[in-house]
Amino acid sequence: MTIALAFLLLAPQAQDPAPGIATGLAQARAATISKVRYDLAFRITTPVAHVDCEAKLSFWLDGKGAATPLVVDFDGELLGKAQVNGSDWEVARVADHLVVPSSLLREGENDLRLRVRSIVASVGTPLTVYRDTADAAEYCYTLVVPADAHRLYPCFDQPDIKATFDVSLRIPKAWSAIGNGTTTAQDEVEDDRVWTFARTKPLPTYLAAFACGPFARIESRLPTIPGIAPGSTMRTWFRESERKNLDEPTLLRMHGDGLQWLCGYFGEPYPFEKLDIVLLPGFPYGGMEHAGAIFYRDKALSFDHEPTGGELARRSSLVYHELSHQWFGNLVTMRWFDDLWLKEGFATFVAHEAMEALEPDRQSWLRFLQRVKPRAYEVDATPGTVPVFQQLANLADAKSAYGPIVYNKAPAVLRELDERLGSETFRDGVHRFLARHRYGNASWQDLSAALEDAAKSDLSRWSERWLLSPSLPRVRVDWRTAANGTVESARLLQSPVDGQGTWPLRVELLVVEATGAMRAVQVESDGADAVIPGLVGSKQVACIVPNPRDVAYAQFLPDVRSRDWMVANASSAKDPLLRAVMFGCLFEAVREAELDPAIFAESALDAITQERDSDTHAWLLDMFGSCVMRYLPEARARELRERAEDILLGQLGQAKSGRELPTFRWLSRNGNGARTLRLCRAVALGIAEDVPPHLVVGKDDRFTALASLLARSDDDADRMSLVDTVRRAFKGQDVERETFLAQAAIGTESNKRKFFDAYLQLDAQPEQWAQDSLANFHWPGQSTKTKPFLEPALAKAQWVKANRRIFFMPAWLDAFVNAHADADALQIVDTALQTCDFDADVKKKLLQSRDGLARTVRIRDRFGKDK
Repeated sequence: MTIALAFLLLAPQAQDPAPGIATGLAQARAATISKVRYDLAFRITTPVAHVDCEAKLSFWLDGKGAATPLVVDFDGELLGKAQVNGSDWEVARVADHLVVPSSLLREGENDLRLRVRSIVASVGTPLTVYRDTADAAEYCYTLVVPADAHRLYPCFDQPDIKATFDVSLRIPKAWSAIGNGTTTAQDEVEDDRVWTFARTKPLPTYLAAFACGPFARIESRLPTIPGIAPGSTMRTWFRESERKNLDEPTLLRMHGDGLQWLCGYFGEPYPFEKLDIVLLPGFPYGGMEHAGAIFYRDKALSFDHEPTGGELARRSSLVYHELSHQWFGNLVTMRWFDDLWLKEGFATFVAHEAMEALEPDRQSWLRFLQRVKPRAYEVDATPGTVPVFQQLANLADAKSAYGPIVYNKAPAVLRELDERLGSETFRDGVHRFLARHRYGNASWQDLSAALEDAAKSDLSRWSERWLLSPSLPRVRVDWRTAANGTVESARLLQSPVDGQGTWPLRVELLVVEATGAMRAVQVESDGADAVIPGLVGSKQVACIVPNPRDVAYAQFLPDVRSRDWMVANASSAKDPLLRAVMFGCLFEAVREAELDPAIFAESALDAITQERDSDTHAWLLDMFGSCVMRYLPEARARELRERAEDILLGQLGQAKSGRELPTFRWLSRNGNGARTLRLCRAVALGIAEDVPPHLVVGKDDRFTALASLLARSDDDADRMSLVDTVRRAFKGQDVERETFLAQAAIGTESNKRKFFDAYLQLDAQPEQWAQDSLANFHWPGQSTKTKPFLEPALAKAQWVKANRRIFFMPAWLDAFVNAHADADALQIVDTALQTCDFDADVKKKLLQSRDGLARTVRIRDRFGKDK
């Protein structure tokens, strides 16, 4: 029997170190370990292939913890000897853990010292390197959420063992470094420089971070912010090549104003000493909220063109989202990743509150309706949906907790709760929660207790249905009139879309009379059938619009009379939010195969001709596109699509409206007419005289136009010439990403095979390139070329889960499943569900993706013939 095995047999079951971090292991450690500190000295040399670390772990063990073997998480290479409390330690490795024998431990303070190494690559490693092809510079950054820190250094890699971090980086002298703490020293050692950072406040491992490389920076004075010393600056770090695109004054204003507003909203000062922002190339997420040093994808904050309204709104919500995390997630951290919504749902909800307060012209709650809630509805109505609170047995599965239920549904139900309790009461409860658990950990029960204290009411029923139960209610208004037109009965009906039970609802109804007069009626219900007394006796009712301010969360389907009225009148509604609510309601009827997609498309097209808000215009185009590119067969869709092309091309030639870029982007992907292809050629090749004067494009748009041309060309020589010409226009710039994305659209069998194989090579390209290119791989009209890859793509779902980051696997499944619209593809998916050995979370994600395909098949089956 080996020594390591003996330790395992003596250890309690909770300490059995299976792969990943299991709940039993985590709970046992959290109960016995405290006062954790990490001293980490990293060294990085160029060309970057690995990172070395001298690590010291200091921690306090209670008597029980000192009497049993200790499991430390680490999945890297050990260099040289290790020590425990000054004694040499023959390291016992089990799975991705190190097991420390109890004979080397003691009650009270302990320390471990190790030298370790971790590999560095462009994808799949906790320290990522991005190689700029324009100047051969290398940029490195950590990204260890949800539980990859132990692949970089030995640690207790669970959110409820918070620790302080003392970090130093030895890096090339020409580089700069950014960490969670302030920079306290820069010492030259041979050809390197050692950057030392101040000790952090208590943090979970997933929030400790650093970045380094030949960054440029700008320092700007912050406004007065509680918690930050007066006169402090915000440092913005970026690639020098991106300086021309950086709107630093706006970024400073957004972050400064956002911090000030959030300090007031939360009733708590900013929790950390400083704030840096780092704009990173190839970053796989829009942003990551590392305490005191927020990492952003550079393209999410800086633009090489005049940004659209949608891009500006997404930038604002992203900034306020990451700032909100400094309180929700960083100051108070969820105890376990089953409460992921506690940080992500809150950050999204509060971000829209902040945007409404600080940038009212962005129409925050209209954007919430258009860009946040639809994805929640899509997923929550599927057999693969999950509760907001998702139980996790092991942090190895935490990646699958990320998705629309956490990011989209959670903020939607929080908005309903804010309205239900009243905003002042809700904020009081949030403040109590943060104050009680400052720099610690908490669960949804802790939040519920704080809100109940503030509201002096019981929220158990609300929590049971909205947090702990999957799915959502389908809600209809059933109203009937007498012969004289008077409403003689009115009921609110709710049923589970997929699941059981009913939900506590508080719904507003907008009653529209034949004269055009409108009035609101309120109804509360926690049953399948509730009388609406405010409607009975009403005369000349033409339409009832459910949820007109979009506060409640449910699938609202219109009754037939109201549906017909909205089809005829939604585009002329003066209030933009009400207009959007009606179109959203109609689109749900399309998705349920209750409304002909062609009828919806006609109404949406009418609205598109009149809509002046660029975001709403783009949102309507998305829904119109779903109808004519997916739900309707070509024979029924062609005339509508051609008419839309004529309308949109005409709009591009009109006075500047702000709609130009979204319109061009839609046309380049969905238009097939000769005029659209000429426009794409002009944009791709930079033929200015053939581009409408108000259509000013950026680099991405030129390569999108190139993708459109490549997708439609059958000539290898022509395709090569197009690629070479566009690349020459950006000589000296880093355009490898854009070229990769564009070439994914080439519709040959050999090209699709080349890209599919590349997706399964971990270091073939940055992960974000692969994820972004999936849409072009599945270019409209190429389903016959990509369908042969559907079955192998599903077979690789487990590999994708294991080897890619948190958002890649659902994007992979959605792309390959919903690129198709026929029963044959649905059969391939169903066969995979029956025959492949999927983990439960992978199966749920696939069921979510399958729902979109199944709906499409059902809609086409009902409305596929000529009408």
